[in-house]
Amino acid sequence: MEWEAPGYTEVKQIGAGASGRVVLAVHDETGIKVAIKYLSERWRHDPVALARFRAEARLLTTLRDPNVATFWEYIQDTHGAAIVMELVNGVSLRALLRENGTTGPEAALVVLKGSLLGLARAHSIGLVHRDYKPENVIVREDGASKLVDFGIAVRQGTISQPEGTPPYMAPELWSGQPSSAATDVYAATVVFFECLTGHRPYRSTEPSVLGYQHVHAPVPAHDAPEPVRGLILRGLAKDPAARPVSAETFVAELEEAARAAYGEDWEERGRRRLAGLVLLLALLLPVPQAPAAPQVTTSLAQTVFRSARGVRAGAVKMAMGTALATLVAVTVVIVMANRDRETPFDPVAAAPTESGIPAGLPSPPPAIPSETPEETLTEDPSLGGLPSVSDPASDTAITPATVSASPSTSADSTPAVSSSPTATASTSPTPSTSTSPPVSTSPTPSVSPTPSVSPTPSVSTPSVTTPPVTTVSGLRLDGFTVDGTAAGAVAGGRFTVTTSGIGPIVMNATWRVSGQVVHEERLPLSDATGYTRSLRYVLPDAPCGKDVTLTVSTTPAAPGGARSATVSVPECPTRVTGLRVALQMAAAPGGTARARVTMTASGTAAVPVTAAFSVNGDRVATREATLSGRTSYTRVFSHAFRSRPCGATVSVRVLAGGRTATRSARVSCPPEVKRVSIPRAVLGDGGTATASISVVTGNERPVRLNVAFYVGGRLAGSKAVPLSGETSYGTTVSHTYARVPCGTTWLVRATTVPRAGNGGASYSGKTPACEPEELPTEDTEEPSEQPTKDPSENPTESPASPRPDDPGTVD
Repeated sequence: MEWEAPGYTEVKQIGAGASGRVVLAVHDETGIKVAIKYLSERWRHDPVALARFRAEARLLTTLRDPNVATFWEYIQDTHGAAIVMELVNGVSLRALLRENGTTGPEAALVVLKGSLLGLARAHSIGLVHRDYKPENVIVREDGASKLVDFGIAVRQGTISQPEGTPPYMAPELWSGQPSSAATDVYAATVVFFECLTGHRPYRSTEPSVLGYQHVHAPVPAHDAPEPVRGLILRGLAKDPAARPVSAETFVAELEEAARAAYGEDWEERGRRRLAGLVLLLALLLPVPQAPAAPQVTTSLAQTVFRSARGVRAGAVKMAMGTALATLVAVTVVIVMANRDRETPFDPVAAAPTESGIPAGLPSPPPAIPSETPEETLTEDPSLGGLPSVSDPASDTAITPATVSASPSTSADSTPAVSSSPTATASTSPTPSTSTSPPVSTSPTPSVSPTPSVSPTPSVSTPSVTTPPVTTVSGLRLDGFTVDGTAAGAVAGGRFTVTTSGIGPIVMNATWRVSGQVVHEERLPLSDATGYTRSLRYVLPDAPCGKDVTLTVSTTPAAPGGARSATVSVPECPTRVTGLRVALQMAAAPGGTARARVTMTASGTAAVPVTAAFSVNGDRVATREATLSGRTSYTRVFSHAFRSRPCGATVSVRVLAGGRTATRSARVSCPPEVKRVSIPRAVLGDGGTATASISVVTGNERPVRLNVAFYVGGRLAGSKAVPLSGETSYGTTVSHTYARVPCGTTWLVRATTVPRAGNGGASYSGKTPACEPEELPTEDTEEPSEQPTKDPSENPTESPASPRPDDPGTVD
C-alpha cells in the first residue's frame, strides 16, 4: 500500500512521473478537493531529492497569485513526503495541443498572458521557473490557466547545472550562463509559438543539434501569423538583454499587439475558445462537470448523509414492528449520479454512513476501486426524505415501486418490484393486495437474496406535506484577511449560517475598498440547516493603504442584519523597478563630477538613494537623498574635487531600493603651460651664451622646452629640454657660438610644447662695436713732433724711461 497524506482521502491518480505521482484527494475535515504531489518512494530516501522537494514547498509558500496553483501545506513523516496544492480543475495545455494541434492566435495570447503574469509574480520574489512548458500549464473550464510545478526553480542569477526540458530551454542555459527572468520569457514564447503553429520553433531530436539551433539558428517567425511575429522575435531573441526586461513588460507589449490585431475584446474571445477546447476533453477533468439538473453539491451530500443516517435508524426501529416497512425504506432508491464509469466520483457522497444495515438485508458490496463510481446517496424530495442509491454495476436507475401485501401473503412471497428507468413512485393511500404479486422488470434487476416478509394488513405511504418557510436563525463572519498589498491580493473570509429548515436561502456578499463597492456575489443555499462557506476575491488593484471590507447578509435576513469585517491594508512597500546612472566630468581644468540618476518605482512612498564617488576604487565622497511622491525621478548628484584628478578613474555607485547601478570614467587632462620667461641671458667673451629660463604649468604632466640661439638674425643652434613632475621649473641653457662678430645682435628665444599662455619668451643683446681701423701716416722734418712709439715695437725700451739727452718731466 502506498503512503497517503494523513487527513486526506485519496480519490484517484491524475498524473505520474519519474519523481512521483499526483492524486486527486479530499480534505477529510472540510471536504474540499485538492491535488497532492507525492515524492516517489525511490527518491524519498535520497537526501538530495528530499531536500529539493522541501525547497519546492518552501518557495511555493511565497507564491500567491491567481495565475499560480495555490500551495496548501507540506507533509512529511517517516513514511513519505507530499505537497498539497489547490486542485485546478482543468486539462493541461499539452492535452489541448495534442488533441487540436493549435489553439488559434487569440487563445494563444490568453495563455501567454496568464503564464507571463504568473511568472512575473515569481520573478518579483527573485525566482526563475526554468521548466515552463505545456505540461505545466493547466487550462480550466472557464478558459483561465494556472502555472504549476516549480520543482527546479532557482534564484535569479544562479549558475548551476543546466536543467529543464530541452525544446524550451533558452540559449543561455545551453551555454552555461545564469538564469534570469528572460529565461522564462524565452520558454513562454516557445510555448506561444507552439500554440500558434502546432510545432516548436526548433525540432531536432539530437540534443547537440537542438542546442545549436537554440543558440544560433534564425527564429522562424514567418511560420506564425503576421500580427504576432514581433512578439515572437522579441521573446526568442538569442541575447537575454534583447528580450523584454521582465514578464510584466512583455505583457504590456502583448496586450498592445493583441488590441491592434484582434480588437479590444480579444481576451474574451480567446477565453471562450479555450473553454470550448477544454469542454471537448471533459472526460480528462479531475472533477467532471456536474449535470445541469438536478445539481448535487458537496453541502447537499453532507446534508443527505445526515438525513440518510436518520432514515436508516428509523428503518431499523420500524423493522421491529414490520419487516415490510423496513424493506420499503431500503428498496426505494433512485440514481442521481453520473453513470459513466470513467468519471470520478464525489468522495464526500461516497463516504460510509454511521448506521448499520437492518437485519435481514444483504450486506453492502465490497469497497469499489477509485476508478469505479461508488454508491452515491442523495435525497429525493418527492419521497419525503428517503435516500436513493445508484447501482454502480448497472446503468439502470432503480426507482420506487408500488408494494402491495395482504394478510394471506406467505412468508416466501416476493413483493412486486417494478424496475424501470422511467418509473415513478406510487403514492396511492390505499395499496392493493395480491397473494402472488406480479414482477415487472424493464430491464430486470437482480434481487438477491429475497428478504422474508411477515404478513401485515397494509402499508400506507405517508402523504407529502408542504414544509414550513425557512428562516435564518444565525449568521457569523470569521477569519477575514487580505493576503498581499499589490494588485492580485486575495481577500478571503468564512461565513456560517444556521436556518430553521432546509428550504432555500440566498447569501449576499459585498466587497468594498475604501468604501467603494468593487465586487458582489449571490450564493443560493438549500437542503441543509447549517452552512459554512469560504469567500475569496482577487483584488484587481493594489489595496495599499486602504480599508478592505467584506459584508455578508442573507435573504431572508438574519437576526441583527448583515455582518461586516474590515482589514486595514498597510502602505505598499515601494519597489524600485528601474535604476540607471550616467557620469560626467567637467571640462578641463574643472574638477567636478556629476552623476545623473534616473529611477522608476512601483509606488510613491519614500525611497532612499545613495551615490558614492570613488577615485581609483577609493571612496572619496557620499551623497544621499530621499525621493518620494512620484513613480519616476531624475536626480543629479555631484562632487567637486580640489584639483582635477588627471589620469585617474572616477566612479559612482548608486544604491536605491535594493538595486545598484554603477558607472566609471577615466579623467583626461590636456597638458597646460601657463607662462615661460627668460629672466637673464649673457654672452661671454668666449662666445658662449647662457640663458636662465622659467616655466610655470597648470599640472604635472610632461612639457618640452625649446630654446633657440640666433646671431645676426640667423639661427645658430637650438636645444630641447624635457620637463615633468612639477608645476614650476627653473633651468639654465647654454650655447657656444662658433664666431660672434663685433657689433652683432644675438638673441635667445624659449617656447614650449604645448604652447604657453604667453606664447613664448626671448632675450637679446649686442656684441661690442668694432674699433675703427688705423690709417697709414707720412714722416715730416719738423723736429718738434716726435712720433709715438709702440712699446711692443721695442720691448727692451720702457716708455717711462727718458732718453739720455731728454731733460725729463718733473712731476
